[in-house]
Amino acid sequence: MKKAKLLYVFQSIDKTMNSVSISTGCLPRLEGSHFHELSSVIRMMKRFLKDSEVDGFEFALLPEWDFENPPLTPTSAPFDCEKHSVNEIIEELQTQNFPILSVHANRDIGNYLCSEKVEETNKGIRLVEECLNFTKKMNSKVCVFHFWDTWKESLDFAYLGALYGKFQEKYPEIEISVENIPTKCKSKTPFQLMQIFRYKTLDLKWASLFDEFDLFAGIIEQVDNIHIQGKYQDGNLVSPVGNLDYNQAIDLIKEARYSGIFTIELEGKASYDDILKYVGKLKSHIG
Repeated sequence: MKKAKLLYVFQSIDKTMNSVSISTGCLPRLEGSHFHELSSVIRMMKRFLKDSEVDGFEFALLPEWDFENPPLTPTSAPFDCEKHSVNEIIEELQTQNFPILSVHANRDIGNYLCSEKVEETNKGIRLVEECLNFTKKMNSKVCVFHFWDTWKESLDFAYLGALYGKFQEKYPEIEISVENIPTKCKSKTPFQLMQIFRYKTLDLKWASLFDEFDLFAGIIEQVDNIHIQGKYQDGNLVSPVGNLDYNQAIDLIKEARYSGIFTIELEGKASYDDILKYVGKLKSHIG
């Protein structure tokens, strides 16, 4: 990582405020429950708001909750796990008045949109609409998407870009934020793929895997959400892949006066107290 070069790039960016969020996808594990247990998600959201300095949450709409079919992406959940409609989840969350800083759309959407089956493509479009409506109901400004199939070696960039533009025009109050998930596309890296999308979520794990953090640093003004996805180790979250030092990366992002969301995404095991302390540490780090 070349710090001097990054500092030069960062000088023109005028951003000053940050929020610390935590993904609901990892909350149930902190009390020994399955990640798809909605009651545990709700219970842990209440607990974090009471005990920690967290500003809010990134609510993950899980494909495991889909009544129609099993997830297209890998999962450890059985198909007969609990199911929930979007309307049911909206009703539950609105009664609690949780601060939802961002929504993570159904992670299968990219697989559906890139499918060669018309019925699956149509379902992907329906899910995009459903997730954006959910985001609107939550009074959230940011909705994170996996917008391509990570295993496809060939992607229709024109189609994906046009579809994104159509939905962004229809929902101007929501930042449709595309995440830099991995790709097997032979002609593009995640960074290159993301140039057709206006708003971007920078996942530090994937930036580490593809060694693209420096590239994202150059367009940090287009980033509205930073995922700190990693394993808990000695008081920090660390990347399980690549060589990116998250603390150094956050220092550089802070110097950029980035004003978006920092979202904690825990991989693996940690205690509730571990993550409670990490929330406080991150707040101090970016404050």
